[in-house]
Amino acid sequence: MPAPRFPIDESPDLAAREVMTESLAKMHNGNPPFQYTDEDGKSLVGCYAPLCYSPVITRQFFALAKACYDPAAVSPRHRELAIMGFASVMSVPYIVYCHRGCANKVGLSDQQYDDGVAGKVPTDLTEEEETVYQLARTLTTLTARLDDDAWQEATLKLGKTEVVGVIHIVAAYKWVALLALVNGDDERWL
Repeated sequence: MPAPRFPIDESPDLAAREVMTESLAKMHNGNPPFQYTDEDGKSLVGCYAPLCYSPVITRQFFALAKACYDPAAVSPRHRELAIMGFASVMSVPYIVYCHRGCANKVGLSDQQYDDGVAGKVPTDLTEEEETVYQLARTLTTLTARLDDDAWQEATLKLGKTEVVGVIHIVAAYKWVALLALVNGDDERWL
């Protein structure tokens, strides 16, 4: 495996790791169901490694992340369906790896998860949940105004508040994906 692009011992803010550890524990009500440090327990992996190099942003990034995980922003199951929809379009193995356990925690089966990240609407979802999944897929590639039909369907089935919650999740995961892809250790999560 090549040398890490963002070794923590070269980081301008070694305390950022503690911010991440505390934030992830709060977001996941304990240890997260995924690895965010290397086997040595010191080096960060995936999207987390680059964050130690932007101390001013790291704390605010995790403030936003905690807000996105607040059930008042978007329901936890909808959040995971939105991330699943996002992951079905973007090729970011670390996100796929991390969110399998998160999806299981909100009642999504491994089969539903596998289908969802493969771009197939998972079985046994409610109409609302299918809308969340499809909306996230649409938002992931959106480069122009969301068409009126998609807007009407989403707001009719979810309400504007939940639609905005899904938008925040997809936008946040675009950021997470870019950090993970630049870190470049995604092959290990395949």
